[in-house]
Amino acid sequence: RIKATASVAADEVRSIEWSSVKRNTVLVAWMVSGLVAFLAPIIQWTIHKKNFYRAQGYMIEYENQQRQYEEEQNQNNEYQYGNQSEYSNLYKECSWWNVACQRQQMRYAEYYMGEDQNQNDAYNYNEQIPSWFVFLSGGNSESLSRWTEENTGVRQDDDMDETNPTTGEIMAVIYMFLVLFVVLIIGFGTFYKSRPLSTLKWGLAFLINMIVVNFLLLPSLISNEDRMWDESIYGFYGQIGVLMAYFDFWVFIFSTVFLIVLNREEKKNAQEPVKIQEEDYKTMSA
Repeated sequence: RIKATASVAADEVRSIEWSSVKRNTVLVAWMVSGLVAFLAPIIQWTIHKKNFYRAQGYMIEYENQQRQYEEEQNQNNEYQYGNQSEYSNLYKECSWWNVACQRQQMRYAEYYMGEDQNQNDAYNYNEQIPSWFVFLSGGNSESLSRWTEENTGVRQDDDMDETNPTTGEIMAVIYMFLVLFVVLIIGFGTFYKSRPLSTLKWGLAFLINMIVVNFLLLPSLISNEDRMWDESIYGFYGQIGVLMAYFDFWVFIFSTVFLIVLNREEKKNAQEPVKIQEEDYKTMSA
């Protein structure tokens, strides 16, 4: 089925008459504006990150590398002289997608690193945390940070970069760009084949609704603490929440403008048959 769908899509693309596309000013405006809304947030975010890196990020990166090297040397010395963590046989570094591994490490952390080292309480605490939260948050917690520090020898306060996105933030950004891409494809088909505007209008309305929700959530996704400027090589702009803010700004303008244009176009098309009928009636009366 996937091959058949891909084949049909390829045939649709090959059947497009690009000469007629160039003559369709509304379609050209739609695609150009959509491309700008798609690329502008990424370009703007990248430029700000690079500017900060050139200004001071490269020095922060050097200091972080030096600190990491010293910690690794200390860790190697501890292993060499037999000063490993007593829990080293239980510790694992989990992939972002491995929820079972993350839950297991959270359980160990809560039991061995928690203030109340009661196995039953730790087990019940871990079982109460749903898997979807573990997956989206990466299982981050204070106990888990101490657990990781105990077994790796790397101080989590120094090693953790607050600009590193969580799995949920990465998926949210991917989802937003996919939704915009789908709406752009729907708009292309609507303008190219002169289809009814209702589906495209609903798509734009959905985009606007998604952007409004993102605007309300952005303050909780973006940090403005001083350490963002002192410890992150990209500073404030390294946060993926900033990319989401740029995306929201550009896509909101794009969606709102075209939704207004489509509403006016639809009203104009609805009034044209009435005008034609009135002109025909006057001609017949004369």
